[in-house]
Amino acid sequence: MKFTIQQEDLLKALNVVAGIVPGKTTLPILTSILIEADDKGARFSATNLDISATTVCVKTTLKRKGRAAVPATKFVAFVRSLAPAEVTIEEKGGKVSVSSGRTALEEPGMNADEFPALPELGGEKALEVPAAALASMIRATSYAVSRDETRPALLGILWEVRPASLRLVATDAHRLARVERKLKLGAREERTLIADTSGLLQLARLAEDEETVHLHLGANQLSFRVGDTVLHTRLREGPFPDYEAVIPKSNNRIVTVDREALSQAVKRVAITADRITNQIRLGIESGRMELSATGSDGSRAEDQLEVGYEGDALEIGFNFNYLLDCLKNMRAETIELAIKDSQSAALVRPSAADQEGGEAGEDLLCLLMPLRLSAD
Repeated sequence: MKFTIQQEDLLKALNVVAGIVPGKTTLPILTSILIEADDKGARFSATNLDISATTVCVKTTLKRKGRAAVPATKFVAFVRSLAPAEVTIEEKGGKVSVSSGRTALEEPGMNADEFPALPELGGEKALEVPAAALASMIRATSYAVSRDETRPALLGILWEVRPASLRLVATDAHRLARVERKLKLGAREERTLIADTSGLLQLARLAEDEETVHLHLGANQLSFRVGDTVLHTRLREGPFPDYEAVIPKSNNRIVTVDREALSQAVKRVAITADRITNQIRLGIESGRMELSATGSDGSRAEDQLEVGYEGDALEIGFNFNYLLDCLKNMRAETIELAIKDSQSAALVRPSAADQEGGEAGEDLLCLLMPLRLSAD
């Protein structure tokens, strides 16, 4: 195998697949990137068996067809260090060389025949999804995914695919994020599945510079075509919790507040919060919110905000990290906190005004379970 390619194009292709290469694995071949060169261009592939990606670069000059599996770590680092110029990649005698001008790297290749066979795209017609919308939905939910390995379904994001809408849901039992968008997907029937979060985050990164994502719903995987890249991510086994049952319907105390102002106030007050409970206290009364946190060393911080609220005074405690995650992943200028009492789940969502002027057809909410208020 031998071909030439511009360093910028090579680096772009490697950036697509390098993040999938596992750092530790019992299968050494997975630490490599598979390179295949023919008359159609150069293909670069990587897999960790849960996520697989292949990207194609047609801007190459073929010298000799072939394939090679090159260990990713040194190869990627070397290419990143090169100046923009023509790069020659060659496999010969079991060794892979990369050269540009007077600079060259040579290292032993791996057996390309041992590289796992990559999944195929599903046979059904692809569903077309606006790339920016899908990336936004993934980011609006992925922060709430669980890290508890004993509950594998919660390690993924629930997809509810319907002919005219798409809904994503994630939860770790302490918080829940749900986003729904009206989309003319053209799906023949409703489908519910749980997709691996790591693969979806890779997709969100790939979709940033594209207009459309072509989605294939497989029996055991979700597959996406994004520009010149095909990404596969495995599905997780359920069941997913009945999230509708935990979303409160009677939270009638509505507090309207500037999202950025609340976020900054939480960050300031959290400086003294107890590092075990991460608790901050919100004291809410007509037109005003007082935020406070007390540390185990006796330190205390307070702040106040003007809010839109008319009703009885109330107090509620939250894990400040969870509240900040929620606020960070909402783009609305003004948000609403819908609260029932200090012991019931609270809802955070864009204000009615922001929903009307925001993303068309999008419904976004975050559920936060409160913390039991500790004595000061």
